[in-house]
Amino acid sequence: MSLDTNVVHYLLHHPAAIKTTAIAPEWFDGKSCRELVTFLINDPGPYRNFVELQRRFQAAYPLAFEAVEWQQFEQPFDALPVFEDSVQAAHFWYQQGVTQLAAQAYVATPSAENLAALQAHSRQLTALNAPPTPTQPIREHGAALLAALDEPQPVGIKTFTNVDSMFNGGLRGGVLWTIGARPGVGKSAFALNLIEQALKLNTNLTVDLFSLEMTASANYQRIVACETGVTAGKFTNPYGMSAAEKQLVRAGVAQLDQQRLLLHDKLLVLPQIIKVIRARAAKAAPGTYLAVIDYLQIISLDRVAARHDRRQEIETITRELKLLTNELNIPLILFSQLNRELEKRGERTPQLADLRDSGSIEQDSNTVSFLYPVSAEEERKQVRHLNLIFRKNRSGCLAELAFTFTPAQMRFTPQLVLDTLIPAGDGAVKMQADVVPPELRH
Repeated sequence: MSLDTNVVHYLLHHPAAIKTTAIAPEWFDGKSCRELVTFLINDPGPYRNFVELQRRFQAAYPLAFEAVEWQQFEQPFDALPVFEDSVQAAHFWYQQGVTQLAAQAYVATPSAENLAALQAHSRQLTALNAPPTPTQPIREHGAALLAALDEPQPVGIKTFTNVDSMFNGGLRGGVLWTIGARPGVGKSAFALNLIEQALKLNTNLTVDLFSLEMTASANYQRIVACETGVTAGKFTNPYGMSAAEKQLVRAGVAQLDQQRLLLHDKLLVLPQIIKVIRARAAKAAPGTYLAVIDYLQIISLDRVAARHDRRQEIETITRELKLLTNELNIPLILFSQLNRELEKRGERTPQLADLRDSGSIEQDSNTVSFLYPVSAEEERKQVRHLNLIFRKNRSGCLAELAFTFTPAQMRFTPQLVLDTLIPAGDGAVKMQADVVPPELRH
């Protein structure tokens, strides 16, 4: 259909659109279309139905449309994007003609007045040809919400069950999750455990790990150790493993070969990291991409940049990463170091102020949590008790999750908890009690 027909057909069924759409009769070539637009501008209704609008319009313009055209217009037409695009296209072609006339007038008479007119029309033409704004109209948000009432929605990327509960079911797009930890606690191992758990539970998931202090080979060996239970130290010389251990490793490698996981260890500059994330996320289906960066303080804006103001650089990095999660609608997990003030305190439970280098980390992150040992003694045990405490969480509540960490296998295991009713006043409240039996702690 022509632009005029699209506009006429939509307006006859949705005359109220004349009130919310910028439109002028002179933009259209067809006389009948100009007449309908003029009629609705002068008499926007309301109209009870198509028949009433047809009757009143024909009374004002009896020769506007033939009977065969009215038969065509009787069919419902609800394609709002087609109507809006048709109006904009008509406006553009009209403005292009006006600009051409202004150019001819300036060539014939190069006066300041004609130049100003030409420049004004040129600016309008450029604006009409610009890409549409990415901001959605409010009605599109409403339509999306109404559709969600009738259709089940994606639950998000699942990892550990206790972690999923903090994100109302799973990690979703637009979330920047920062996890802070002191050196040596096990944040890199925790990153690998989160990734592997996500890859097991989410079909067709694509993951990028940007590890800026561990080589890709070392991270791969850690993953295999976690999946097979073979001690991580034995991967220094795999040839010396037992036959049973080698069989486990071969099975683990075959399993990892099927995963959509890339381990990056040579991308230290933010533009390089963003370029990879854009390309990989574009190839993944919606809701099936996750990026993990380990860790923030090693990223730079430029490979040769002099770091005179590292705090400002960190602010730029976190803001760019946050904007990227919104733009691509993806979740991103960012690991961060903590400042040394934490080690000087008697109470070593991390706080938001312990994030190293900049307050922008807290501001730009949707969620901030900290991984830390429950006591100084835990850091020397073969099986350690570590907690993941959530200090900021736009996606849900604040809580503290318990894990055991076995460094030999680089394996994190959530501690099982049981909701127990505790008497309180005239009623009872739920309290979580640790029910992990001793035999599961190694």
